[in-house]
Amino acid sequence: MNKRGKKLGISDRPDLIESFEKLGLTPNEAKVYLALLEKHPITGYQLSKSSGILRPVVYEMLNRLVEKGGARIIKSNPDTYIPVDIDEFLKNIESEFEESKKYISKTLKQSVVVDNTDYFWNIIGKKNIYNSIYSIIEKTQKEIYLWAGNQKILDEIIDSLEVKFKENVLINIFSYYSLETRGITLYSYKLEPYFVMEEFLPTSLLMESDRKEAITVNFSDEKTAKAMYSKNETIVEETRRVIVSQIYLYRFWRFFGTERIKALLTDEDRKLLEKIDRHLEGKK
Repeated sequence: MNKRGKKLGISDRPDLIESFEKLGLTPNEAKVYLALLEKHPITGYQLSKSSGILRPVVYEMLNRLVEKGGARIIKSNPDTYIPVDIDEFLKNIESEFEESKKYISKTLKQSVVVDNTDYFWNIIGKKNIYNSIYSIIEKTQKEIYLWAGNQKILDEIIDSLEVKFKENVLINIFSYYSLETRGITLYSYKLEPYFVMEEFLPTSLLMESDRKEAITVNFSDEKTAKAMYSKNETIVEETRRVIVSQIYLYRFWRFFGTERIKALLTDEDRKLLEKIDRHLEGKK
């Protein structure tokens, strides 16, 4: 509905137009395609009148849509236009996108070599962070060490991890909480999700891959989630060391108990394990 209570046609829907923009269409291309869906066959002149878009713009957009596989011309006097079925149009857009992506990737890889090893980047936003994590996992050939703060975080990447696990990539997951890992090795104190301590963030993720890449994440919320990604050898090794240290601490705790190993622990680790012990005792 607009401000006067009149129902909007699909060509006036901002959400649809914005979605088409994300696929690479201009707002006017999207409006003209949606207007075609509403009424066809139609001439450019008629479409201009019904849509309120200037006639020269309509004709230019129609020609672009024909080139992109979104519209067809019916030769007559004057010519009329019909839309291509939406599923077919989306396949045409996807095909063009894939071809362009392959061309850009191939051309730039041959022309430019980027050395990222001495840098680290801040990544903002949940979607961008997960895309980076998927990319790291996909490139992994030997090992992944992962610290997962909670089940929800792990669920987002478990499919990708499972693929690598089935390819015999070594994957070790550490968490303070009970997690379902689909058979992937898990080292966990099996705490309940409601149990939170100031010593660690349940919204965190740390991951190291092949001693080549590392990412540290705090999934605070959708928009303000932040991550640090790096290929720097020192940062990668430190991330790996932190995860491996937690795994070793857990294994010592499991086999010997806090009392027997507390003389070997830092005050911070001792206090943490004592809190965990009290929580687990309270569950019995």
